[in-house]
Amino acid sequence: MTTTSPLSAKPPPGPTTASGSLDRAALLKHFQEFELNFRRDHFPLWLGTLIGPWLITAAVIAVLFAVCPPKFMRYFLAAGATSFAFAGRFIIPLQATSQWGPLTPEHMFWMVTYQDVMVALFMAFHCGFLFRLPRIGPKILELTVDGEMILSLQPWMRRLTFIGLVAFIAFPLAATGSVGGAIFGRLLGLSRWATFWGSVIGAVIGNAAMLYGSRYVLRYLPENSLIVQLGGPLLVVAIIIFLERRYARMKREFLKDRPST
Repeated sequence: MTTTSPLSAKPPPGPTTASGSLDRAALLKHFQEFELNFRRDHFPLWLGTLIGPWLITAAVIAVLFAVCPPKFMRYFLAAGATSFAFAGRFIIPLQATSQWGPLTPEHMFWMVTYQDVMVALFMAFHCGFLFRLPRIGPKILELTVDGEMILSLQPWMRRLTFIGLVAFIAFPLAATGSVGGAIFGRLLGLSRWATFWGSVIGAVIGNAAMLYGSRYVLRYLPENSLIVQLGGPLLVVAIIIFLERRYARMKREFLKDRPST
């Protein structure tokens, strides 16, 4: 009898309780079982996706240090840390404020896209590993609520699955990054490779929108303008706060209206 590879097979539909909400215990068990089976049956790929993103990133940084001026690397590492910690793809239009020295919008685009690809590669296969970490695991599992809410508000995403994941990743919210995308792909019943590629395509679309949006602004406002230099960062921060607060309010209303489990 033939068996189906856990890498290509679609996982079973998202487990639900009698009230229709997601059974998080069953979801957690599914991720952890996949992690164990993945390690046992595909150890080279398991190890590669676990440590590969970190080794590749270290090699890329080493090469950049060898070929780029020190000033460029200082700004590049600062921008990378800012993007990874909290700014995400919003770091791309922030370049227009001239606060990032020699970095161009294209530098920002490729930097953020690279981060998204590496995180997607790790998260698509190793959510179960992160769930076992103290403090971090429960917070990541809370992203299942975000997936439930978005599917309840946009049911077409469940029908279109892969396109739904791409749209989910492309939208600029903290909950819609590669971490949330790995869980969302599971809720849609996508395979791990489909989740990875959907996350990558969605990231490229979202990042490209930021890149061309910043170019459009600079077409009418020079980057040495005080409006851009002073108002640009404030506007980006205001947009982030507005989107996150609106999303948090929607989430509270969803939790209030959702049947208790």
